[in-house]
Amino acid sequence: MDSDTILSFQAPGREGPRVGCGPSPVMELVYAEYMLLRRLHHPRGFDVPWAKPLLDADPSIGSDLEAFLAEHGLSGPGAELFVLAGRYGFVFDGDPQRFLRELGNLAARYVRDGAHAPPGDDAEAHAQQEADIRQRIEVLLDGDAAARFAGLLARLWGHLEAGWREHGEAAVAAAAAAFDDAFEATGSVLEALPPHHFTRFEHLAQPIREAAERGRVTVVPLWLAASGGFGFRVDDVQYVGFGLRSEDVFERTSSHVGALARRVKALSDPSRLLALTLVSTFAGMRPTVGDLAEQIGVSQPTVSGHLRLLREAGLVAVEKRGNKAFYRLEPEAVRQLLQELEETLLR
Repeated sequence: MDSDTILSFQAPGREGPRVGCGPSPVMELVYAEYMLLRRLHHPRGFDVPWAKPLLDADPSIGSDLEAFLAEHGLSGPGAELFVLAGRYGFVFDGDPQRFLRELGNLAARYVRDGAHAPPGDDAEAHAQQEADIRQRIEVLLDGDAAARFAGLLARLWGHLEAGWREHGEAAVAAAAAAFDDAFEATGSVLEALPPHHFTRFEHLAQPIREAAERGRVTVVPLWLAASGGFGFRVDDVQYVGFGLRSEDVFERTSSHVGALARRVKALSDPSRLLALTLVSTFAGMRPTVGDLAEQIGVSQPTVSGHLRLLREAGLVAVEKRGNKAFYRLEPEAVRQLLQELEETLLR
């Protein structure tokens, strides 16, 4: 799948109103900041289509964000902006500017109000996460620090806003309308979400079911996410964000994996893999079908069938001289197949 991130956490907060869905420039920005920092820390495993154009246009935006965090003893992405936006009612603001102006005040409110979310199944992990959120928010108690951070976020949004306004806003509004229609028809938040999104996985599905029973779910379609998104709880409200392109990503991934599986299948038979190994091991001897059949202890037609599949996969080539056919390994094709398998599975 297109490399993207999944953010899931439980955080303190205020109550939210109902099951609702709509565009959220604030959450688009919050998600973008999280994803940009995640990408800088894990360049292979986390990427989104807008990241490279953004960094081409403003190469230092990521490093400036990281430098700000490092000055305050922090590193990498955090959940503090998700918590503040959700807790204090900024999710459906039509523009992030009010949220950015209020960062310092929101930090003070958070410290004053304290954490109220129950710890869940893993109290130790929750306590660590809460400590990290609080540490990051306390940085913003300093007015100058809050203003600097807001300026960096405004700079990030400045690169993304035009595209979001031109292409994303209408697409997100359409996705929200589709969710509302599906929810009205089914009465199920999960059924109204994209079928191949991670929000359907049990890790998030159960909290969504529980929150939906209380009528306390807020859904945010995300233009800036591919297959990623977020799931977090603020008091009794479950916030769910899903990438608009999750279905496209799934279809592309399914197609890619299908083609890859057909090539990997060439290695699935022990005799066939042994034949490939012998072709490689005895490359200087130019083994024939008969040579390989004798070494493996099977019939020549069986070896011929194995070699045909290996040729179709591009892993061996054949050189004919007279009535003899000599086989050789295609090392680069083998390396490429193994690299594709690694990149597909080890993101």
